[in-house]
Amino acid sequence: MTSPGATVRVHDEPPGGMPLEITLSAHHMDISPALRAAADEKIGRLSRFLGGMDRAEVHFSEERNPRIVAKEVCEVTMEGQGHHVRCKVAAADAFAAVDLAVEKLEQQLHKVKTKQVQRTHAARRAVPVDVVVDEERGGLVEPL
Repeated sequence: MTSPGATVRVHDEPPGGMPLEITLSAHHMDISPALRAAADEKIGRLSRFLGGMDRAEVHFSEERNPRIVAKEVCEVTMEGQGHHVRCKVAAADAFAAVDLAVEKLEQQLHKVKTKQVQRTHAARRAVPVDVVVDEERGGLVEPL
């Protein structure tokens, strides 16, 4: 499934979950070992925001148009437990693009996590309460 130039690394397992498989690939550029290490470390840390993310694909590309200032593009797709989170950012430097992508993904993962928490808490609050209608007092409702 990965392209010939792609590198697949399995990031360390977080305390309560599965390891995150990170795939790095590039188009129109080479990935330096420093960029590879920085992307692997920063994207690997995102698994702490939402447990159960299985895979992360990081794709770097370079725009060839001389009028574009932000030439380095970083696309990150994370998948796991039915969630697909994706972002695409451009910057003048590949390291800055990784930083911007991590910021965007943090916000998106926080939003997904908040929705999950609100659903579970709403289900707990919706527990039906048994009530009794007292017709002698004019139909007042009294909890049991």
